[in-house]
Amino acid sequence: MKKLMISSAIALGLSSAAPLMAQDADPAEEVIIVTGEREQEAMERVEGMTRAITRRPRVDKPLARQYGQICVGVMGMDPAYAGVLIDRIEANARRLDIAIAGEGCQVNTLVAFVDDGPEEVKQLRKDAPWLFSTLLDYEYDRILRGSGGAHAWHSTEEREVDGKQLAVIEVGDPPRQVKAGDPFNATRMTQQIRMDMIGSVVLMERALVPGKTLQQLADFASMRSFASIDDMASDSPDATPTILSLFLDANAAPQEMTEFDWAYLEALYRLPRTARGEQIHDAAWSEYRKKVIRAKD
Repeated sequence: MKKLMISSAIALGLSSAAPLMAQDADPAEEVIIVTGEREQEAMERVEGMTRAITRRPRVDKPLARQYGQICVGVMGMDPAYAGVLIDRIEANARRLDIAIAGEGCQVNTLVAFVDDGPEEVKQLRKDAPWLFSTLLDYEYDRILRGSGGAHAWHSTEEREVDGKQLAVIEVGDPPRQVKAGDPFNATRMTQQIRMDMIGSVVLMERALVPGKTLQQLADFASMRSFASIDDMASDSPDATPTILSLFLDANAAPQEMTEFDWAYLEALYRLPRTARGEQIHDAAWSEYRKKVIRAKD
């Protein structure tokens, strides 16, 4: 059994929650239609979607990613359903070469089903402040943005590009502590650090789950766990299909992660570890173009 490291188990009060009536559906074949759309129009649409969902990284900091092993835990769902959800999330992680921790691991990737997401977030900030200890104020505020169907955030840690812990040194007068990397690797021209996701939390509104399949819920949780992004706050006829629209209109939402979703995640995890925020826009379009546009040529 996986051990739940996150003390929010008590704060969330989910141990006796009623099972969710979500059922798996047979995977539907994704139909991608670009007929009649010029490549320039497709590029503008995809880049617009990328900008809409990407959370701006901190100034002078690279894009955050999962570099270590993940240990997935689910709360507020019947154990049988939770097992299916975990299996799907882990399968998605393997496709991105994200390592999976073994049995007995401590949960660092939590998916929880709650009755009132915003209130749970606020209560958690009081009861388990360490879950938010790496967040700046604006990063906390954006947790509550989006469709209202889910709220997600990550704990991150700045490390050297090879994964080594940064040293803590004192500088200035009066002295203050700052993190410093290997002086032989650091240059003024190249930022030799990366941002590691060391914890992930995704809260979903229990009342909005009926009608959604375990596959949809797992894919939505995967997107929010593996990337620092928002879900869709509004629908648009020009929007690119994405699982991030799951809580806008369940009937219109895709049955699984779309070509855009995979293009975004694969671009993120193929970028250099030092990649900045703007680099994801061109990279996501490049991956999408290979998957959709070129495939039809």
